[in-house]
Amino acid sequence: MKAHPLDTALFGKMGAVTAELCADVSRDFVGKQFEFMEITEFETITSASVQNRIYWREILFRVYWAAALNLMRHQRWQAGCIRAFTAPANFLSFAASLRGLVEASLDAFYSLSPAPRLLAEKQIEIELALKGSMENALVCSKELEDRLIHFVYGRKLGKADRVVIPTSHVALEPKEYRNAAGFPDAEREKFRELYDDLCGICHPTAFSLAFFWGTAQGNAGIVRLGGADDETEIRSLCKKYGETINFAISLSVNLSAMCLKVLNRFSLPEVSSVRIDRWNFEDVPLGGKIQAFLSSGTVH
Repeated sequence: MKAHPLDTALFGKMGAVTAELCADVSRDFVGKQFEFMEITEFETITSASVQNRIYWREILFRVYWAAALNLMRHQRWQAGCIRAFTAPANFLSFAASLRGLVEASLDAFYSLSPAPRLLAEKQIEIELALKGSMENALVCSKELEDRLIHFVYGRKLGKADRVVIPTSHVALEPKEYRNAAGFPDAEREKFRELYDDLCGICHPTAFSLAFFWGTAQGNAGIVRLGGADDETEIRSLCKKYGETINFAISLSVNLSAMCLKVLNRFSLPEVSSVRIDRWNFEDVPLGGKIQAFLSSGTVH
């Protein structure tokens, strides 16, 4: 896309599209506000229909909250990559931003991946709950609830904290997010290789120094400093891992966008996103299935 030439140069069409989508859709996030009921107050409610209405309102709030936060975070990590590529290029800054982007994409996939399908499958029941018409006992989705809480509050905790703070608040190690994604072995290995390379560049290791020096041709005993070409190093890294980087970008952005798409089908103005409906996701595997379900009532 002409509006994002550097995103295109680094990440191809996917980079340009995601840059435009984030810039467009994030305008809907400005001024959004959600109010959550204290658990002690919720526990005093005896009406099942009221409990269901409040519970599912707040689940939809959390889906929107997480999807919006992820798009805003992704936008900044990708922008960080672009700024580091802008002359004069900075290879170390680029690697740090790309590492953040990759980690964030797996974090988002872990937390948000159950949301679009579950909300689509339960659209009728959730809508009844929102209208206060679900009279049966409270119907929860504990896994989705915990994943959404994890996305917003997940962090490193000490042993003392773990005694009093729910496990949903405990951040996982990068490899745990990678393994939990359920990718084929080959895809998971590509993520590992990319992440390991980025860590090697970002940490104070030999890899963070290698492009600053070399040896004289024909004489390994002569060390020669200088000559670092940051732009070339960035292009080389993107070429080597282009497919995996694009996959990380699409994981993060497409998943958040699909969450917003599904949320637009509910009669809850707080979670509506006008701009996301301008974007077509029928070519995205999950997008096509979700759209088919919302139209016909079945997911295959």
